[in-house]
Amino acid sequence: MIKEPKISFVIFTYNEEARIGNVVRNLIFFGPVYVLDGGSTDNTKKIVEELGGIFIIRPATTWPLIESEDMFNFIKKLVPTSWIFWGYADYILPKALLLKMQELAEQDRIKYVYIPVLTYLWGDARHPMISGNYSNFFRKEFVDFTNNPLHRMGKFTGSKEEEYFLPSKDEYSIRHFSLYNMEKYMKAHIVYALTEAEIKRTDGKKFSLFYMFGSMIYYFWLFYRKGYKAGVRGLLSAFMYSFFRLMVAMRMYEIDNNLTIASMEQEFNKEKQRLLSKIEH
Repeated sequence: MIKEPKISFVIFTYNEEARIGNVVRNLIFFGPVYVLDGGSTDNTKKIVEELGGIFIIRPATTWPLIESEDMFNFIKKLVPTSWIFWGYADYILPKALLLKMQELAEQDRIKYVYIPVLTYLWGDARHPMISGNYSNFFRKEFVDFTNNPLHRMGKFTGSKEEEYFLPSKDEYSIRHFSLYNMEKYMKAHIVYALTEAEIKRTDGKKFSLFYMFGSMIYYFWLFYRKGYKAGVRGLLSAFMYSFFRLMVAMRMYEIDNNLTIASMEQEFNKEKQRLLSKIEH
């Protein structure tokens, strides 16, 4: 580990014994690694501490996602450095990126950094299915997580001149090894879909066919424009994420029309009683 670290690496886990060792080894020489755990029952804690990381049970949340104001306030008090990298157990950062982050943490002008991300799916480590950038490297005093939207990293409170986009080059790109098969994907993303639909309704948005088909087509294109190189896996990944947008839209429709198991059963029961009445009378 460097003598005077400028960056604290905050990694979120839950039963990640198979992956967390690589993450701690990846980051530990560039700053303290804080593993905020959701109550793992495996060997995550043992592995983290043996490799020099700091294992902490994170605060319980009523929200299914962890990018919340309460979580950020907890992190701000926890870490000693001004700069924070917010990451997950399926990330690996190349050496060139870590050296660049170290360089950025030494200067004063830039406060909020967008890092390129290459996401790999279904065990294909040759072809990223999607690329983008993520604002998960920042100075903590310049970010506000109040009412933070789903999958966002807070609101930057500085100026445009203080934001910085790292070049979209492989050497500066986070490698995101997203470990999903169909079963795990569906279990996780049904929670995301329900949550996103609730947020959209809270914001006053309603179901529309235009939104449903538009978002499905967009997500298919988003994942297939690079994923096609992975052949069938790329095609299926694009369909999988397009279906996620369908789940969000379907849930919004259910909310708009008060379609619950109880309400549907109530409507069905009316017809059942009508049919039964013709037999009983």
